[in-house]
Amino acid sequence: MNTAYAQNAYTDTMVTTTANPLDLIIQLYDGAITRLSKATFCIKKGDTAQKTQYITRTIAIIEELLASLNMEEGGEVATNLQGLYVYMLQQLTIANANDDIGRIKQIEELLKELRSAWKEIRQ
Repeated sequence: MNTAYAQNAYTDTMVTTTANPLDLIIQLYDGAITRLSKATFCIKKGDTAQKTQYITRTIAIIEELLASLNMEEGGEVATNLQGLYVYMLQQLTIANANDDIGRIKQIEELLKELRSAWKEIRQ
């Protein structure tokens, strides 16, 4: 069994056995943060193909977070998150095209702050 297969199986198990929606949101943030860190590493070592893959997966995660917003019930919080997610998508697209580590780090920090806030809400 290869490492990627094992990691995917573990992730699938975590998602399907997690009952709390807040835990799922936190897992999405964790995945995005991890992938951005790996994308930065790939830029530094010149691995454009792998960098693109990590940023593309991060974009997919952020798109999922964006799609899951309940604009009717979420009020101002949902509106603010929508704006942040759209900003992140734009910045990651630019970062991907230009190998811009600074933009990636900025989005990574924003995701870490949001993850922290969701963890506080969960408790």
